[in-house]
Amino acid sequence: MMRMLRRAVRLPLLVFLVLAGLAVVWARFSRIDLPARWHHIACWSRRLLRWCGMDFEEIAEPGAVPLSALPGGRLIVANHVNWIDVYAIDAVAPSMFVAKAEIRRWPVIGTLVDGVGTIFIERHRRHAVHEAVHRMADAMLSGHRVAVFPEGTTNDGTRLLRFHANTAEAALRANVPVVPVALRYLTPARERCDAVAFVGDTSLLQSLWRMTAEPRIIVEMHVLPELEPSRFASRHALVREAERLIAARLGVAAPDLSGPLDARLQSGATARAASGAAGDGAAG
Repeated sequence: MMRMLRRAVRLPLLVFLVLAGLAVVWARFSRIDLPARWHHIACWSRRLLRWCGMDFEEIAEPGAVPLSALPGGRLIVANHVNWIDVYAIDAVAPSMFVAKAEIRRWPVIGTLVDGVGTIFIERHRRHAVHEAVHRMADAMLSGHRVAVFPEGTTNDGTRLLRFHANTAEAALRANVPVVPVALRYLTPARERCDAVAFVGDTSLLQSLWRMTAEPRIIVEMHVLPELEPSRFASRHALVREAERLIAARLGVAAPDLSGPLDARLQSGATARAASGAAGDGAAG
């Protein structure tokens, strides 16, 4: 009974929030500057988390700058658990995200995502990734924060998938720091919250249905020290270090890079095929 009551309260609020967000994007975003946009995005994202029953905790590790104080011109790389990861980051550090072009055609949500400045990739086009990297670099040089999920898909939070290095190229081109961020979702007892897992054939609506029934979910965001691109010989070395730091902070297994490449590619392809559309949406 309590689970149904929570849904009955939270889901209508979320519908209202999406419609209000659309109204702000249509009416104001073309007439306000970047800091004002960031303010609107952060406020909207905080409400989304709160109305999904989530409490937010940002933890800056020693030597790290909190995301809430992070200036523009940075590439944020994070592990990917759920579609709501985007809004967890936006709640404290509004950023441009990279998404597959199909999301732009989604009813309502596509319009909202497009309106806040998402970088879309037409994945069937040969040079799509190259063009996206160019746009990311330009955006960071212009003072934007850009955020990516280098795993390319969501997983249940018990491990990391291999980080793809393509998007790290943008940080090298723009010569801007990379900020690793470790995300996890916990119950009030500080155990992993299974309701947040966005894997298999879970849809966006099913994910909302599960999360809004929970009494409380804790979003724990660990911000790790910046990585300077000049310290690394290649984009692969840079992304491997970010991957290592995030895995260590979460206490999960880092991807095994010692096995046959074909097995790793097959595993990644299986995970991507199994993930929901929204999970792939913000993928780097």
